[in-house]
Amino acid sequence: MVKNILATVDGSAYSKAVLQQAIQLALKYDALVRFLSIVDVRIFEWSISIGADGFMPMMPATATYQKEAQRVLEEKAQEVLKTCAREAEQAGIRFVARKIAGSPVEVICEQARMVDLIVMGRRGEYARWGHKLMGATLDGTVRQANKPVFVLPQQYRPIEKMLLAYDRSAQASHGLQIAADLAGRFQCPLVILAVDDDHASGQRTIDEASQYLQAYELETSTRILGGKASDAILQTCESEQADLVIMGVHGHARLWEALLGCTAEEVLRRIDLPLLLVR
Repeated sequence: MVKNILATVDGSAYSKAVLQQAIQLALKYDALVRFLSIVDVRIFEWSISIGADGFMPMMPATATYQKEAQRVLEEKAQEVLKTCAREAEQAGIRFVARKIAGSPVEVICEQARMVDLIVMGRRGEYARWGHKLMGATLDGTVRQANKPVFVLPQQYRPIEKMLLAYDRSAQASHGLQIAADLAGRFQCPLVILAVDDDHASGQRTIDEASQYLQAYELETSTRILGGKASDAILQTCESEQADLVIMGVHGHARLWEALLGCTAEEVLRRIDLPLLLVR
């Protein structure tokens, strides 16, 4: 059950999608959304450490720059939260809005203790310099936060069909529970995908998921594909025209070493759809 949603907003190109998705989830679950805008203090710490010229400390100039830069970032965060509050009030959802100064990953993980789901963009303020990669904040959050992370592309997309990559792991089992609940609330079809070169083994995986889903009144379908997992997921997304992919997160290693081998890193890099990562 999702009753508390943490939505991270920073005024980047991804923030609008985060806002819209958080509102839709809140409406489906009658949940409280906690909008969070972080003033990244690392910028100030780095400037003091290396100096304004990047070589040696220049404390008087740096102190002036630090004060002004922090003021600008504080004002920006406040404006972002005002926008979120205005949209949330119009949608009629319950919400709170907070501005916190700190290191983004640390702040998000601390706040995640009080929520059931984290909603964030695939990248943040510096997305224009790395649109094919995932952000460092996302990487750190997925590795450290023990809550599902709903990762969004720049463009909001209504959820009308879901795809679950299922592999019988504990994480995938949790993903199956969440997928069933989401599909029921959004009243949309759910596709279960097993990636296995051994068809019999893949069928056992599908049978396990199907048995669980018998308790739900859902429109479901199943697929078994061999080959590389990321290719199979992307191929199925396209053929099934899915709007959301749900995957299990394995372990606490770096993201591209932890999620179904290298699968999630490749999916994140290549897909332009929302992705729900579940522990």
